[in-house]
Amino acid sequence: MKKITIMLLATLLSTTTISACTGNNTPESKKETVAKQKAAVEIIYFHGKQRCKTCIAIEKETKALVEGELAKQVKAGKVKFHVVDFSTEEGKKIAAKYKVTFSSLFVVTPKGAEDLTRFAFANARSNAEGFRKELKDKVVKAIK
Repeated sequence: MKKITIMLLATLLSTTTISACTGNNTPESKKETVAKQKAAVEIIYFHGKQRCKTCIAIEKETKALVEGELAKQVKAGKVKFHVVDFSTEEGKKIAAKYKVTFSSLFVVTPKGAEDLTRFAFANARSNAEGFRKELKDKVVKAIK
């Protein structure tokens, strides 16, 4: 009985030590969690080597919004805009994460990614003002 008690105690202590060493209960991991919760909203536009007029319009209108109406939020670190060419090696890795195989637009928050590709293709060229307004509304809402 003593051997079993000693073995259980040894197992318990080694498990606690391993947990402490991996940092699962350290203040740093809590800080990382808080940082992730306060992470910036990312707007990611994916494209390939060849792009149509609509693909180009999606990037152009998104960039105009980010550099214009969302410039204050970008400067404050609340919004980030990335253009990813998935025909490059680095771009392929990022595209794989979002399961992207063609031009796409995503708004990414700590809670997840929203695929706005259909919306973008339907509006970027034919309704640029409406496209920017809707995208801005989604980003501002995600910041809050």
